[in-house]
Amino acid sequence: MNRRVAVLRSIGIVTVSTYIEYALGLLMSVWIARSLGPSDFGRYAFTVWLCGWLIVCSNHALTTSSTKFIAEADGMGDPGLASHLAARFSRIQTWSSLVVIVLFVAVGWLFRPAEWDQSLLPIMGLVVVAVVAKANYAMLVAIGKGQERFEPEAVATVAGGILGMLLVLAAMFMHAGLVTFVALFAVACLVLNLINRFAYRRCCRPYESGPIPESVARRVNRHLRLTAALVLMGSFRVGTIEVFLLNTFTGSVAVGYFAIAGTLTRGAVQLFSVGLTSTLLPYMAKTYGESGTARAARFLSEATRFYWAVGIAIAGLGLVTTPEIVRLMYGTRYVAAIPAIEATLVLGGLLLIGNGIAAFQTVVDRQDDRIRIAVVALTANAILGIALIPPLGLAGAVLTYAGARIVEMALAVHYLRKATSGGLPVAAMSRLFVVGLVATLAAWAATEATPSRIGFLVGVAVFCVIYVPGSMLVRYWTDDDLTLMSGIGRRLGPPGRFVARLLDAVHPPVAKANP
Repeated sequence: MNRRVAVLRSIGIVTVSTYIEYALGLLMSVWIARSLGPSDFGRYAFTVWLCGWLIVCSNHALTTSSTKFIAEADGMGDPGLASHLAARFSRIQTWSSLVVIVLFVAVGWLFRPAEWDQSLLPIMGLVVVAVVAKANYAMLVAIGKGQERFEPEAVATVAGGILGMLLVLAAMFMHAGLVTFVALFAVACLVLNLINRFAYRRCCRPYESGPIPESVARRVNRHLRLTAALVLMGSFRVGTIEVFLLNTFTGSVAVGYFAIAGTLTRGAVQLFSVGLTSTLLPYMAKTYGESGTARAARFLSEATRFYWAVGIAIAGLGLVTTPEIVRLMYGTRYVAAIPAIEATLVLGGLLLIGNGIAAFQTVVDRQDDRIRIAVVALTANAILGIALIPPLGLAGAVLTYAGARIVEMALAVHYLRKATSGGLPVAAMSRLFVVGLVATLAAWAATEATPSRIGFLVGVAVFCVIYVPGSMLVRYWTDDDLTLMSGIGRRLGPPGRFVARLLDAVHPPVAKANP
């Protein structure tokens, strides 16, 4: 139980900071979209997407591998090895970023993207600043997570988000253009890096170069090669092909709509699950270092229950709330993006359990399986994109994204079943899916029956009233889950004690966990 409480504390730190970051980021996205309009916002979205892709290329396997091996070394009781590993990963990241930036500048100067028109040099310079700062920030965050310290990232995201929001708000009132908003994005990345460095020095252990045992070095090198190939293939797969083909065959407006769909989906996923996602890999790696594969598989089963519960809520609430939320936030100019947003929200929610499977495969050194999955998924992504996006535009991009994600999930479950048994609580997940379906239908009906622009709030209330008690009535949660929830509730004063009593009444303790 102590480990579960420690995990919960870390989840709380990351979740609270992410809620703030997401709220501020969503406000900034809305303000930028309203200020620039669909066409220029599409160009801005293309630039931010390119920065994200370059950051992935700069860090490739380094963030995942550093968190895994540092946490594993701590789990084995060897903090000196963890320090030497961190120094090595940091050094590799510096050289990797340099190579990526040189290649970007050379390719950008030769091909001169039409999206940047006459502002090529200023935007290229700003992209370089943003990529170097954000990639280095992500590397230091990964090292901190390996030490089970999540505070630096939380401090940096909140402080940096507030400053970024104020700058974007000022630019909006000044009717700034595309280059100004790209410059503010670069400044935000730089500030994020600086704040995180300061917080890291206050909260985390320093690292220094030193010897790494040959057996560990071989594992690290193999993991880096496989994970780098996996991450780089993933960088072409997760929205990259769709954005490129949309920009080529449909135009920047469709890119903007697809970007809004991606932003809201990622925001919903982060809002509900980022705490678990951010803490899962280091805690699972430490458990693997302490107890081996069997305990890590049990950890996966526990994480999957939470991912599935959250994913169904994202899918159901996404269908109920998206139409009016888009109209309220972005205005009627972005109504055409609503079907794409609904589709990606449902897909993102129902496939959220893939995060846990990927973490498990990374921790137990099953990167070969992930490589096979990525190759097939990338091939499917390319074939579907070429076939669907030129004739169908935005709808084709959504179908391409959905097809690739479904292929990826099917293969992930297949290889998980080959590696271990009991990783997915299928019976309990099926019961909860039925509850979620009933709650979604009832919420949709309540929303349609409420003649108001904020009628979706009624739908949200109906969904929660059915979904939360329903999950307990169908015995989705295990004894340990409910004991932990009740214990936390009793510490939160009268409201928490009321919730704890409700938990005990609706779902009294049982002798065994759910299948």
